[in-house]
Amino acid sequence: MRCPSWCPRRARRLTAPAVLLALTACGSDAPAPAARTGADAGIDAAASDAGADAPPDAGELTARAIAPAYAFVGEPVVLDGAASTGAVSYQWTFGDGDGWDAPRAETSATVTYAAPGRYAAVLAVRDAVGRQRTDSVTVSVTWPAAFVPSGSSTLAVVPGEQRVAVVGPDSDEVTFVEWTAGGAFSVAARVTVPGGPATLTAWGDVLAVPCRDAGVVALVPTTGAGTVRSVAMPYGSRPYGAAVVGDALFVSLQGTGELARVERDAQGEPSLVARLPAVVDARGVAALPDGRLAVTRFRSASSGAEIAVVDPQTGGRSIWPLGVDPQAGSDTENGGVPTYLGQVVVSPTGREIALPGLQANVVEGQYVNGVPLTFQTTLRAVTAFVDLPGGGERAGDRHQFDNRGFASAAAFSSRGDFLFVAMRGNRAVERYDLLRRDASGNVQDLGYAPNGVALSADDRLLFVDAYLSREVVVYDVSDLSTSPVAVARLPIVSAEPLSPTLLRGKQLFDDSADPRISKDSYIACGHCHLEGDSDQRVWDFTDRGEGMRNTISLLGRAGTGDGPVHWSANFDEIQDFENDIRNAFRGTGLLTDTDWSAGTRAQTLGDPKAGASTDLDALAAYVTSLASELPSPFREADGSLGAGALRGKALFESAAVGCTACHAGARLTDSGFVSPGVPRLHDVGTIGAASGQRLGATLTGLDTPTLHGLWHSAPYLHDGSAATLEAVLARNALDQHGVTSGLSAGDRSDLVAYLLCLDGRTD
Repeated sequence: MRCPSWCPRRARRLTAPAVLLALTACGSDAPAPAARTGADAGIDAAASDAGADAPPDAGELTARAIAPAYAFVGEPVVLDGAASTGAVSYQWTFGDGDGWDAPRAETSATVTYAAPGRYAAVLAVRDAVGRQRTDSVTVSVTWPAAFVPSGSSTLAVVPGEQRVAVVGPDSDEVTFVEWTAGGAFSVAARVTVPGGPATLTAWGDVLAVPCRDAGVVALVPTTGAGTVRSVAMPYGSRPYGAAVVGDALFVSLQGTGELARVERDAQGEPSLVARLPAVVDARGVAALPDGRLAVTRFRSASSGAEIAVVDPQTGGRSIWPLGVDPQAGSDTENGGVPTYLGQVVVSPTGREIALPGLQANVVEGQYVNGVPLTFQTTLRAVTAFVDLPGGGERAGDRHQFDNRGFASAAAFSSRGDFLFVAMRGNRAVERYDLLRRDASGNVQDLGYAPNGVALSADDRLLFVDAYLSREVVVYDVSDLSTSPVAVARLPIVSAEPLSPTLLRGKQLFDDSADPRISKDSYIACGHCHLEGDSDQRVWDFTDRGEGMRNTISLLGRAGTGDGPVHWSANFDEIQDFENDIRNAFRGTGLLTDTDWSAGTRAQTLGDPKAGASTDLDALAAYVTSLASELPSPFREADGSLGAGALRGKALFESAAVGCTACHAGARLTDSGFVSPGVPRLHDVGTIGAASGQRLGATLTGLDTPTLHGLWHSAPYLHDGSAATLEAVLARNALDQHGVTSGLSAGDRSDLVAYLLCLDGRTD
């Protein structure tokens, strides 16, 4: 692999060195660099050319360049060389292409930088006999911090306090961690909240905590003590993020694609007062400096990503697109579409937003363009940047992180010059220098599934929500020249809510740092099935002996019991994912090589893998535990079926339409094996050139999928060729997929209404 642009072996730009405030030594008798604090300190000490043209006996001549660490754009900056010794002339270059044309007698210079950057100002001094010394100092120039962002995160600093709060989605808790000036950290409080707390946001004297499973927004006092109140959200809406504009709280409703407006009355009682259209799969949300709200579409369409911008006063809405990157995959980058956009991170300068996620390579594949996907070209952690207020993406600044699979969260430094990015599968946080547009240090091995990050007000302390290690991990990031060690680890949960086997399986499911699972830390099971759901992608698996395959949600399937797995029924146990781990992920495997090669175990329909590896069985146990579906927002407010859906149910169950011939029973599927190793498959007229094969042989039919969860699993069919359920019915002119060609428009509408209500409930 070639060296990435941040590698110290590559040449550094003079105008943007990696060092901040490095007062480089100017000869053997030069004073030591000044001590530095904050997130910018101690990074990659740059080489100095000090003394390169001075004779060995010039020790009495020293150059000493002094300047402020930071300055704002347009602000006069004084560069001072008065601390130099033995000099009779001084010459400054400013690092922006300008400087003094000739040596001067004065020691100092004043410069005004016109744009943000890290500028290496160089001082050259000469003595009376013409000997020379040089020194440099870096000035970091930023826009002023002009905005206090409000947005959602799993972990956040409580405003005005030396404490952070973090959600525990599995234990249904909010945990408060506080610290003292002396560096003591402790759990200050734990507060029980309704099911599935997702994120938290400060709203006056409370933290607003959207709770997805319970369908409410909990209001937790910032003190960690007192009454927790709840505001009910619409049925099946799955509230996720929150942000504050003025006195109102706005909550993203992932299930309905809306923003809920919550206000408090004169007595302080909160209530839901309005619902505003946002974007399908609405997830991350943040207030923008102009008072509008930015909302991410969590899972992007293959045509590009979308950010909805909503005016909370008028309800007006516009869409900011993030385009498809067409570039060919390599060992350091790949093309595709940014997706899993779960957070909108607004810079304190108010001039840009960052969107962490992953880039899914939908532009390549053996069928798509003749180039098979590999372990390092399938997906890659990415962060996109959008300018404010106009909303245009700086496509050239979309940053891909090498050897990283999924950027799950991010936080700006207080001046907006660094972005700390959590890598969920990699157990790491990367620091990205926004002035140099380059990687600039990292924190490694911090714990499983980092899901949120926050910085203390002075940028010294980094707090990380290591979700599946159940810890808030604290680092002093004053110096990232080496990866730091944790200064504190605080437990998030009061008691572990999962069994040891399920917790271990969940950790493995979301992990890509384990070399047994993934080569070079790219692919985890959770990178395509985050939270057990589908990424709504269609992947080209032609090189695997399959074809174009639409990712199936794992929710509600309980590992499919003893039945077939995948569209082509090419697995017969969840432990068969060992084959994907070894072949597609390029991990070394959770089985030992001896166990892998025993009998016919290396074949997906061969000897059972269950029982051969504790970790592989734990992974399977976690997948099998995903037995519940998400509630459908297409149901009535009380969860019942509406009139149209009831008519559609009657059609679905009628012998004339014939849906239940295959979609039968509580699971709405006849999936199974008719004899050992021989699955029940159907050709419903959807097999085409892109459908590929089954286990390298002719694809004669497909396993019947359950219909539960159709409301959140578009696109449809094994190859994702139907964008909507209406499109599924429209392509069934020959009645190979039920007898639907003769249905009226009203009947088709009713049938679709029923299908969209299927969420595991029996009606």
